[in-house]
Amino acid sequence: MDHLRKLLAIFAVAGVDRGVVQGALDLDFPDFEDAVLHEAACNVGAAAIVTRNGKDFARSALPVFDPAELLAAVCANPR
Repeated sequence: MDHLRKLLAIFAVAGVDRGVVQGALDLDFPDFEDAVLHEAACNVGAAAIVTRNGKDFARSALPVFDPAELLAAVCANPR
């Protein structure tokens, strides 16, 4: 649980509402849940998406990182 608390201290959590779900329905993603995540991220102006399954985000409008890539980027650019 400590790891999750630390992540919540660093990152915001995007909400899901009717507009996000409607936008996800209009996307051509192979997985609906991934489409919802993508739309929620876009809706809040996220800089990127982090996922272990990057191939499902081939049509993403945002950059997509796997967890190791994110960790490397955060370590390279500490705030």
